[in-house]
Amino acid sequence: MKGIDIASYQNNVDFQKVKNSGIEIVYIKATEGVTYRSPLMKSQYGGAKAAGLKIGFYHYLRSNNPISEATHFLGTVEGLLANCKYVIDVEDALGQTKAQISSNVRQFADYLISNGKEVCVYSGDYFYAHNLDNSVKNIPLWVAHYGVSKPDATNYVGFQYSSSGKVDGVNGLVDLDEFNSDIFLSSYTVPVNPSLPVDIVVKSFQYAANLVGITDKNGNSLVEDGIRGTHTNEVIAKILVTRKAHNEFVRWMQQRLIALGFSCGKPGADGYFGFNTLAAVQNFQASRGLKPDGIVGPLTTTQLLK
Repeated sequence: MKGIDIASYQNNVDFQKVKNSGIEIVYIKATEGVTYRSPLMKSQYGGAKAAGLKIGFYHYLRSNNPISEATHFLGTVEGLLANCKYVIDVEDALGQTKAQISSNVRQFADYLISNGKEVCVYSGDYFYAHNLDNSVKNIPLWVAHYGVSKPDATNYVGFQYSSSGKVDGVNGLVDLDEFNSDIFLSSYTVPVNPSLPVDIVVKSFQYAANLVGITDKNGNSLVEDGIRGTHTNEVIAKILVTRKAHNEFVRWMQQRLIALGFSCGKPGADGYFGFNTLAAVQNFQASRGLKPDGIVGPLTTTQLLK
């Protein structure tokens, strides 16, 4: 899905033209540090909402107390309805060590999670690899890398591929992004055009299966078309996921469980099949008349796809 991200230097955006140009998602800068609020945030939010665009908010992280920054962010966006994950923009070391930066991101993220928000980290490819440690690598990533067809990072929900794009309705240059459906909040159901045989849940399954290398019987990756055909069914027949698995398919599984009303605990869709996810799987299986063994195989996967 095509997206842009904007801040206060994008004035007088015509959001209807933006949508007509094929953009589906708009990320709006809300805050920075502990005091800054974008003066255009609310007007940009209103314009994007009126045009029917999907909306997300981001905070530019500085080197203050991360809880104070998180509180400032949440207070600013309170009452505004987002469709997409709440983003922590971290791209400047500000004289801090890798451990300090990672700790700030982790504390900020955990505070948002404790307040019922789903989070995502935005960072550049190089910064993410060299200035953030494994304590934050289970948070969904929106990665920036310009001039390449794909970023260095392998698992990401968003890819910012240009900072000098042109989009009808935006005066001047604007960041250009590609997002997958995992950028959406799990409580948000992507509407499907009933005239098309495309199912966004099937499409997200195909994407997740490709990420972890599950192929059809001929060894081919799936076409991510949202259509459950022969090849997708062949991949479904191969699914076998058990506790302690840690990958992007587990994240997809968790997102489906959460969307269907089965909590995976405070970490949410973190990609790790722990005890909370095990309980969610067993409760889901029982609700669908399946053996509650906590093993996600073809039958459980089929129910998750409904």
